[in-house]
Amino acid sequence: MEYLTPQFHEYLNEEGDVEIAGNTFRRDRILISLEEKGYQEAFVDWLQQRQEENINRADEILGLYDNQRRFNKLKEIYARGAIIPFVGAGMSMPSDYPGWTKFLYQVLDETTVNKDAFNSTIEDGQYEEAAQMLSDALPAGCFLEYVENAFGANQEIWGVVQRLPLIFKQAVVTTNFDNVLTRCYENANFNFEEELLGPAAEELPRALGENKRVLVKLHGKAGSSRNRILTKNEYDNHYQDDQALEAVIEAISNRTLLFLGCSLTIDRTIQCLSRIVDRKGHENVPRHYAFLKLNEGEDRLARRDQLAAANIYPIWYTEDHDESIEALLEKLTEGVNQ
Repeated sequence: MEYLTPQFHEYLNEEGDVEIAGNTFRRDRILISLEEKGYQEAFVDWLQQRQEENINRADEILGLYDNQRRFNKLKEIYARGAIIPFVGAGMSMPSDYPGWTKFLYQVLDETTVNKDAFNSTIEDGQYEEAAQMLSDALPAGCFLEYVENAFGANQEIWGVVQRLPLIFKQAVVTTNFDNVLTRCYENANFNFEEELLGPAAEELPRALGENKRVLVKLHGKAGSSRNRILTKNEYDNHYQDDQALEAVIEAISNRTLLFLGCSLTIDRTIQCLSRIVDRKGHENVPRHYAFLKLNEGEDRLARRDQLAAANIYPIWYTEDHDESIEALLEKLTEGVNQ
């Protein structure tokens, strides 16, 4: 739990610095310097208090809608070690990386692309096409530079994403371009043994069969268009047709996926999952789950039905994103030995 140390120090310093004879001292530094054992004991007590608060928050979330029984089933699957987290941009946002849509709109402001046409493309879930519109409107190499600047930097990591190595110790799937997950697992001394980029994700079952710790980056990395899938041209370069993408999605979804930090709009991934369900039937493919924020005014039942077509079943929360996910992960691991 070392990643929580900065937050513990914030807690220690809540009442401000200590002034002694005109000198200013931080409370955390005083405690560490003068009473190291007391500091460690206070940290343990604070962790226990935080855990209790997380459990209470999770219980409140699970009291909403149809969450409780669905979560109970998810916990059973987790206890068997059969869950793969599917990590979206929401898990990197606390570390000051932009979400996918936010990034595209930032770049849009630097182009002469028609905003109404762009908005329509985004609303239809055609993100690769929207990215292509921007790329085509910029000088050669300019779009790549925007991508690298937004997602390629090694910013300080914050948030519950740092807890994932302690919970999911084998495979992780992500559509993110940044290297947050790689660094989180390295910091926890659980380095990935293999990294599968783009279409190579089809090799995930082989890597799991070899019991490797593997990171799947469905859209590749920020720094090179050779393995990156961001624009429509890049998508076409990597996949001959939707069937090729469907084979990749089928490979990564042969175990239960838990979507974390994903908006779950109807993009190509969701469309592929829906086609797989149509072809095989709901009872012949794993159920997938999502910790998903229910936004004010959103039609929950319509959203549920939309996701059910892809065999995804949401556990809804309505409050802060990071705090809610941390609480639900705390509850997921409660009493489970992995």
